[in-house]
Amino acid sequence: MMKKYLTILYLVLGAAVTARAEIPAGWGTNFAAALSEAGGGQKPALFFFTASWCGPCKMMAGQTLSDPAVRQALSNFAAVAIDIDEHPDMAAKHAIEAVPTFVLLAAGGEEVRRATGFQPPGDFLQWLTNGIAAVKQAALRREILQKKLVEIDDLLASTNAAAPRQCAAQLLDLCAQRDEAAVQMAGQRLRALASRQPAALLDGLNDPRLPARIQAANALRLQLGEGFDVDPWAAAATRASAVENWRKRLAPGDANLP
Repeated sequence: MMKKYLTILYLVLGAAVTARAEIPAGWGTNFAAALSEAGGGQKPALFFFTASWCGPCKMMAGQTLSDPAVRQALSNFAAVAIDIDEHPDMAAKHAIEAVPTFVLLAAGGEEVRRATGFQPPGDFLQWLTNGIAAVKQAALRREILQKKLVEIDDLLASTNAAAPRQCAAQLLDLCAQRDEAAVQMAGQRLRALASRQPAALLDGLNDPRLPARIQAANALRLQLGEGFDVDPWAAAATRASAVENWRKRLAPGDANLP
């Protein structure tokens, strides 16, 4: 009798371990392929984070995602269902705290929208429509960024005496944006500029925008070493005094450079 009970227990536990979330019709499970499709500009990637034990996820699959109008709208997306129990790494990467959660990604993999919880067909259809508009806006921002980076790269390559400071000013504008990709690419170029003309970044330490000051300070500290002592968080007067000191130290022929 005990052996029989143990056998039943093992079967129940085995079923619990192997239980998988319901994958709605028309949804894929290959998130790498969806990201590749989004990166190629074909369709935005839509991730549906779900779980086998999630009641609202089953309601979404059975009531909303099966709706004809919703399914038609979903044809414009590379739609992927992700079981958070099978792919906890993906759940952690996208900061999933509850299911169902839908995450919409534009080209390049940046998130443009998300929604958590059950939505009836009409509400979800409107969310998808707004999502397409958000993806288009993200693509436009990326196009503008690429054009701006071309201008900045031309300034970096220029031999004009005014070019370094002009370049620094444009890079600091990008660093002050809430665009992670823009900040990352601007930071790379700030470091390159700091290696050639560190004095061109000094004005950035007096910038009224804290993110810009931090990026300028990081680039200069990387180039000048730990002896670089301008604190981007310090009061304006303190920073201004420190900047003037470094402006003198970075003057051509100064023997006191680190």
